[in-house]
Amino acid sequence: MSESTNRQQLLIDHAPVGKKWLLWVLYKVFWRAVFGLVIGLKYVKNESPHPDGPVIYIANHNSHLDAMSLMTIVPSDRIHLTHSVAAQDFFGKSNFRRWAMRNLVNAVLISRTKSDRDVDPIALMDAMLHSGRSLILFPEGTRGVPGVMADFKRGVGHLASRHPGIPVIPIYLDGLYRNLPKGRTIIVPFGGTLMMGEPLILKDASVNEITDAAEKAIKEMASNLENANKINPAP
Repeated sequence: MSESTNRQQLLIDHAPVGKKWLLWVLYKVFWRAVFGLVIGLKYVKNESPHPDGPVIYIANHNSHLDAMSLMTIVPSDRIHLTHSVAAQDFFGKSNFRRWAMRNLVNAVLISRTKSDRDVDPIALMDAMLHSGRSLILFPEGTRGVPGVMADFKRGVGHLASRHPGIPVIPIYLDGLYRNLPKGRTIIVPFGGTLMMGEPLILKDASVNEITDAAEKAIKEMASNLENANKINPAP
């Protein structure tokens, strides 16, 4: 079987009109209202216009709200073409979870263990980018310790190195782990911040250089936000 045929088999079918409208209502109306009015999430965007076409969104990861918050900043005409990458072993445990992730979150599920993989996850994501789709990645690989950023895994570097013309948009999420703590199912309104950094164009960079640049960009945003939130002592 040819490489092009293999790639076509990996691609997700074009979303029907009904799903496009469902995703638009979910993320541009419902979730935007939840994050903005209920949770009190503050959106801080960069000065550059959002790139046209496919992009790779990367963010730190502490809450199940992270993917939904990122979908709210995706341009309206690309919501149905943007997919979060989620863990098959966690979100694929039941038929309902799989259905919800694929249809309500627009996620693609991948296995984190080699023994359970039907396809190479990098090959799957590579095929999706080739088809003009955007991806949401959490390079830490897991939610980890609330409020603590773990080292980035090199998957984002491998993927971005194959698509040097596709922008990588770093995003820092602060506080969402308080709104939906690990192990909880009820959202509480504790506020938070979503910071979108400047798109990174990482041409001619190695896997390690891309991974390091992506991690550095998000850590710098975290540091800038921390400094901005500090209360200046009285003179």
